[in-house]
Amino acid sequence: MHIHLDDYLNINTSQAFCEEITLKLAEHEGFLLRYAALDDFDSIDRITIICYTPIHDSWVSMHGERIYNQIYGTSRPWEESKTQQNHALFAKNPEWIWVLEKAAKVVGYVSFELNFPKSLGTILNNGILPEYAGKGLGKFMYRHVLDYFRKQGLTIAFVETGLDDPHIPARAAYEAVGFDRMAPIVLYWQDLNDNNPESFPEKH
Repeated sequence: MHIHLDDYLNINTSQAFCEEITLKLAEHEGFLLRYAALDDFDSIDRITIICYTPIHDSWVSMHGERIYNQIYGTSRPWEESKTQQNHALFAKNPEWIWVLEKAAKVVGYVSFELNFPKSLGTILNNGILPEYAGKGLGKFMYRHVLDYFRKQGLTIAFVETGLDDPHIPARAAYEAVGFDRMAPIVLYWQDLNDNNPESFPEKH
């Protein structure tokens, strides 16, 4: 089922909306997985910032603040840049963001994109509130996303994650749902202002 942007702009998540468009995707032990709607974004933004703060801090630590700011820094706070990724995706393909709710409270979400020419589905930003971690909810969402990829005729699934400690839960969840081929890489950086002696030509 495809739900397009006009549906979201013209209808909200009131009872009338739920009667007109089937938002429900799946249920699991009292949790509901459904298509996201515009009025979910306060919750999606909050979850994004909570879940990605330790990842961002780790990334800054690994690069060093000066290199990080020079390479990745923007005129906006990182929180705004990160949450804007989800807003931009929703504006273009609203059916590519799903939320997980418990008792009408959004506690997690998953976003993805489909590349039909490459027959490739990519899992993008996602997260679960820390108080709901360890319940298998990430795996629950990922399995339904992978099933959606198959139903769309895609033959490859991809996700990118880090090898640092904040990504340990994500790596475990991705491996648990069948991601079994990995191409690890290392990104090396050097601050040339440090004048590392090993970085200069040898003198003869």
